[in-house]
Amino acid sequence: MSEFNIFLIRPVIKWLGIVLGIPGNILSAIVWLRRRQNSSAIYIAALAINDLVILMISLGDNVIPYDSGPEYAFLYLQQSAQNLESLLVLGFSVERLFAIVRPFKVSFTRINVRY
Repeated sequence: MSEFNIFLIRPVIKWLGIVLGIPGNILSAIVWLRRRQNSSAIYIAALAINDLVILMISLGDNVIPYDSGPEYAFLYLQQSAQNLESLLVLGFSVERLFAIVRPFKVSFTRINVRY
């Protein structure tokens, strides 16, 4: 592929991801926050909100020119949000591991049994 096509395709894919990702993550967060029955819904809603933050930072990074000064702020916020994404996935995986390894302990701690 020629260099012209690569430089033309990358911004198109980036803007397409931003345009489709922002409404998609908003809808995903709304849907998952309405389902508060389990902790998995909370984790997935948190991932959708974090992805929305990453897309908004990327949008701001594309709109504000680099010579105006806040490029380090955008870089710091974007790196923080990307690191939080990994931690959320780790927390979700550990929580699911506990649910698989000790299913009775996890299910009994959630049920309020009154005698």
